[in-house]
Amino acid sequence: MRTRPEKNVDSSGDNTQHTSQWVGIGRAIGGAIIFSLPMMMTMEMWSLGFYISPIRLMCLILVSLPLFYGISAMVGFRKSKTIYDNAIDVLVAYALTFIATGMVLAIFGIITLDTHPEKILSMLLLQAVPGSLGALLARDVVGQGSAQSEQDKRNYRDDLIILAAGALFLAFNLAPTEEMVLISYTMTNWHTLLLMIFTLLIMHAFAIASSHATAADLQHWVAHRQVFLRITCMGYLLAVVISLFMLWVFGSVDEHNLHNTIKVSVVLGFPAGIGAAAARLIV
Repeated sequence: MRTRPEKNVDSSGDNTQHTSQWVGIGRAIGGAIIFSLPMMMTMEMWSLGFYISPIRLMCLILVSLPLFYGISAMVGFRKSKTIYDNAIDVLVAYALTFIATGMVLAIFGIITLDTHPEKILSMLLLQAVPGSLGALLARDVVGQGSAQSEQDKRNYRDDLIILAAGALFLAFNLAPTEEMVLISYTMTNWHTLLLMIFTLLIMHAFAIASSHATAADLQHWVAHRQVFLRITCMGYLLAVVISLFMLWVFGSVDEHNLHNTIKVSVVLGFPAGIGAAAARLIV
């Protein structure tokens, strides 16, 4: 009597899917640690969790959430792009950053059993802002850049999100430092104006390098004008606004008048602007 051979159940597809998920999680953790290192390795950043205003901290989180959602819609550490998946990606990025940075700070002895839970939460929430950005960008930064082919599909809104994310990352790491205020004190109004022009020139160089304009297009002033107005100027405006917001979050300009606040924002806008422009080359 001839028996019918049993069908072999091919589980390679499930194994591949599970492996891909674990690889995504591993890359997210790596990206979170890389982007959080400037905060985890400096004393000024450790102390922020002990005195930052809870209201300002929540404002920072509320501003970063929609921005990170936009980043997740473009790259993320998973290939799925639905609204639900993008929201889950952001939440998972925050959770993984909490775990990774919490372990590092505990190993450093910054977080101990005697540390007040409220202070631990503040420190981890602060770490979660740059760390979550690193987790979401892990496909490009840590991985093999699998999202590189999607750059051609991005629209102007995506460009603005990338500019804002790059500005937020560098402004976040420098806004709490006293050097931003000290530099602004040494600068005159002419120095401030020259710094603005110099920042715009560097940002425009990055914008040209990351644009899709050909060499023939760049020989005409129209192409430069379009890139300058749409990317460089808007990127610098975002960088200065984000710089002002970060200075307010960390209380760096609470005792300054309007004139000094503008000067400090322009100083911080220099690295924030470069971060915004360079982000279009990375993402």
